[in-house]
Amino acid sequence: MNARTGFAVVLVGTLAVLSVLVVEPFLSYILGAMLLAFTLSPLQRRLAPAVGPRVAAFALVGLAVVLVVVPLVLLVTAGVGEIERLPTSVEQLPALEPIRDRVERRLGIEIGPLVDRLAGSVTSGIADRTSAAASAGLHAFLGVLLLVFLLYYFLKDGDELVGWAKAVTPLPRDVQDDLYREAEDATWAVLKGHVLVAAVQGFVSGLGLFAFGVPNAGFWTVVMMVLAVIPIVGVAPVLGGATVYLVAEGRLLAAGLLVVYGMSAVAVTDDYLRALVIDRESSLHSGVILLGVLGAVYFVGAIGIFVGPIILALFKATVEVFSDYYDLA
Repeated sequence: MNARTGFAVVLVGTLAVLSVLVVEPFLSYILGAMLLAFTLSPLQRRLAPAVGPRVAAFALVGLAVVLVVVPLVLLVTAGVGEIERLPTSVEQLPALEPIRDRVERRLGIEIGPLVDRLAGSVTSGIADRTSAAASAGLHAFLGVLLLVFLLYYFLKDGDELVGWAKAVTPLPRDVQDDLYREAEDATWAVLKGHVLVAAVQGFVSGLGLFAFGVPNAGFWTVVMMVLAVIPIVGVAPVLGGATVYLVAEGRLLAAGLLVVYGMSAVAVTDDYLRALVIDRESSLHSGVILLGVLGAVYFVGAIGIFVGPIILALFKATVEVFSDYYDLA
């Protein structure tokens, strides 16, 4: 390596590190913009010849704001409101008082004060976290604003960005074409096979909450759509909590019907829909999905629920392409 090459490597490496430090505070919003742009890019390619790339991108950004950004903001707002209304004593849950009385008579001790202190400590701990999250409101506002702007430019100039990446990548064009094709197929496989299925499963589960009169069913439906992406977890925590709530309210028939609904309609929807939309050759193992979700959540935050499995799918596709061309085995 001569002096010029060494200097170029050091300069590029230094600027790369500085660039990572610049974008790191908003990495989750950048990844969210990239994911939305990828999802909306087919519509952008269809609309652009008719109305122009700028108008098409602006219209799709508006659609994304209405269908994605606004519901997420409302979800977070509703979640904060639910936390603030959490009970701090048994007296605020009248349905639990008979259970407390029976336990106290059987044990011969008063557990009311202990339960009140436990509920108060849990609620205060959650409230502290809520206030800390509220203090980050400015960062979240800037992040959402950045996401919207990046989404517009990714849609409008996405093809130019991909062309630039291909031009500076030191790989043969046929290798790059196969790599991009496999990456696109893997990403769509994850989106259709896991994100879409999770959204439908959460929606079907939410219908049960509405049918049996569970409070704030809309909020919990959105929560289940997110939880359904995570293998093993799924919608069970919310449905289980709703069942406990109905039992505590004395509505035993509704609780039993909700359990039956979850074990029949929700389970069948998940099984049949997943088998319908997933290509077995392109699907990821559930263990890989779980690893991608949990690992990416620690790394990039909540957006990791969606981008984690995609990153692992892209890694798998890249290894397969390189193995075909360069005989890595």
